[in-house]
Amino acid sequence: MKLMEDLNMNIVTLNLKGQEYKAKLDFRTLANIQNAFKKEGMKVTMQEVFEGISEQDFAIITEVVVQSILRCHPQIKRGVIESKLDFEEMTNVFEFIVELAETSMPKAKEETEGK
Repeated sequence: MKLMEDLNMNIVTLNLKGQEYKAKLDFRTLANIQNAFKKEGMKVTMQEVFEGISEQDFAIITEVVVQSILRCHPQIKRGVIESKLDFEEMTNVFEFIVELAETSMPKAKEETEGK
């Protein structure tokens, strides 16, 4: 049971146009991001993904959102997610990206021991 709890701790919810989506950022998500760019003829490293997030690169942010949602909802078509990513949702998306990164990244030993 502990393993299931640990797995669910890395899931974040994003609300796009009134629809809630669960999402997670893990190594599979990062690999899927890289594969999506590779299909477009671009090689993107994990470091470039994180740099793109910090630089608010729309293409990278879009791919992070799409792939992190698809990790929890593989039945959804990427076009459905992309259609909900517009200017009105960007504040919500940036807040989601921050929460997703904070939830998904390993914590320092001192931080995890206190919980």
